[in-house]
Amino acid sequence: MESARDNHFNRRALHAAARATRDALQDFFLHAGEEHATVLKAPAGAGKTGAVVLTVPPARRRKMRLAIGTPTNDQAFALVERLARSHTNETITFVPASAVSLPQQIARLPNVVQVEAAQANGAAIIVGTISKLGDAFCRGTLTPVDGLVIDESFQADSSRYYGVADLAPTHLLVGDSGQLNPFSTMPDPYRWRGLPEDPLQTAVGVLLRNHDARTQVHNLPISRRLDHRAVPLVRAFYSDLSFEAAVLPGVRKLQFDPATATSRTLRLVDQALEISSRSGWAHVELPPAPVLAADPEMIDLIVALVQRLFQRRPHARCERHASWNELQTRHVAIGVSHNDQKDLLRFRLDSVGFPEVVVETANKLQGLEFELVIAWHPLAGIPEPDEFHLDPGRLCVLLTRHRHACIVLGRADDRHLLDALPPATPAFLGWDPDPILDGWEAHRAAFAALEPHRLTL
Repeated sequence: MESARDNHFNRRALHAAARATRDALQDFFLHAGEEHATVLKAPAGAGKTGAVVLTVPPARRRKMRLAIGTPTNDQAFALVERLARSHTNETITFVPASAVSLPQQIARLPNVVQVEAAQANGAAIIVGTISKLGDAFCRGTLTPVDGLVIDESFQADSSRYYGVADLAPTHLLVGDSGQLNPFSTMPDPYRWRGLPEDPLQTAVGVLLRNHDARTQVHNLPISRRLDHRAVPLVRAFYSDLSFEAAVLPGVRKLQFDPATATSRTLRLVDQALEISSRSGWAHVELPPAPVLAADPEMIDLIVALVQRLFQRRPHARCERHASWNELQTRHVAIGVSHNDQKDLLRFRLDSVGFPEVVVETANKLQGLEFELVIAWHPLAGIPEPDEFHLDPGRLCVLLTRHRHACIVLGRADDRHLLDALPPATPAFLGWDPDPILDGWEAHRAAFAALEPHRLTL
């Protein structure tokens, strides 16, 4: 019998996503023992880690041993917990890097084991960072397994992938192609551009460039985080991936207590809250001005917005909660581009009583999800666009962390930075992506999509 909860979801999108996941896993297991790679590409909030979790039962039925790697320790911790809670009859073995330990609440799970690499060689399901697994394999302490699975593979650079690739012949790489490329402190990175072994490529990029005949790509055509209001804008960051929202229109709702504004700024803030609750977006522009990266006026606006938000007691309901629930401060995040923006905002919000509101750079927000996000636009107030601020992955992360609404903050002349010709970009033989031109087009598309939701102070 059909439940009311079933009516919350787009069945066509769910079926397409289930089919894509099934096809990717079938491809991975069909080629077990062969030198073959399967890539499962997905948009933000598609449930990529869920696909990784689904690899365990068929692997164990085939008596395959899996090594599952992630780019960061936090991702590895979350994956260990998800695997352990989803497969209570399987032992999940975590291999830590030096001076790293699982959080206590995860380490205490009855089917979680934390051991050194040499002690993991009999384990069926091994989890660790790509760097740790690769280092242990290269040193000979970790012996080969049957299958290698990499979560968040578009965040994994190829240099670390090279180190772990020989751990198994058959690979499954799952990831979000719209997120930020891997971060590197390597000096003079341009010297590697265009080379087949460029260590700054993503793990997926190096496969497709060098081993496309033995790599099968599948697309996961759904976002479970973003609803129908957000998907059209976000598609600008995924030109080669068509996807739909899992949740049907009208299921997610956000509302606030009535309020009477006493100043022009508060009236604007109230408008932004009301518009974002209806349309999922609001784009608030301060007057045009070249400013410091840590713009004091923008910080004042964000603090006023957070204060007003919780003065008006926000309540939300959605596919997870049929009744209205008050939004908690920990469910709200502010996304920025620079650490000095983060530090000053953190100080100001702590000083006015909002220590649980999350403030982080786009790099740190990757993979996280919130009910409402305030995004400090990367181009806000800068004198001219450059590769860092135009990076399409940075803007994509900032605009894809929310479930209910995203309020974008900038300055009135930000859009006009893109009216001129784009800056010249260096050309490299054999190098296809162009972060500046790709970012230029993505920002123009995002500004155009935000136009109906724009407010100017």
